[in-house]
Amino acid sequence: VDIEPTQIGRVFAPDLGVVSDAGAALKMLLDVATEWKTSGRLRDWSGWAKECQARKKTMKRKTHFDQVPLKPQRVYEEMNKAFGRDVTYVTTIGLSQIAGAQFLHVYKPRNWINCGQAGPLGWTLPAALGVRAADPDRTIVALSGDYDFQFMIEE
Repeated sequence: VDIEPTQIGRVFAPDLGVVSDAGAALKMLLDVATEWKTSGRLRDWSGWAKECQARKKTMKRKTHFDQVPLKPQRVYEEMNKAFGRDVTYVTTIGLSQIAGAQFLHVYKPRNWINCGQAGPLGWTLPAALGVRAADPDRTIVALSGDYDFQFMIEE
């Protein structure tokens, strides 16, 4: 589901592309699901969902890293301890973004600001400044890899 028709299939070809406002599409999907459930057409997946939840508990990601030399995962672990639940992370592409997305705890909507797409090196610092301008009281942490930082620092 995408509101912008030119974005459907731009990166990955969907089995079914739907051009719509996400809220309107979700409402329609929920209406159909409710109708199907009422008429008995919707299969009961609750048993399968419980199995998945039980399986997920056995596959928890390792969250404590004490290796020497220090690994990046430990840095993210310490960031989780240092910053509160209201912190906003701003990041571009790269390994720092990938690891951050896997290991940092983000508790609220719009507290993980990511550029998406490819080619935005140099984006993190100005984006963090934009978040600061929009909300001067927000705690902001910019995750920037070395190339990202070098693309913008001379500005």
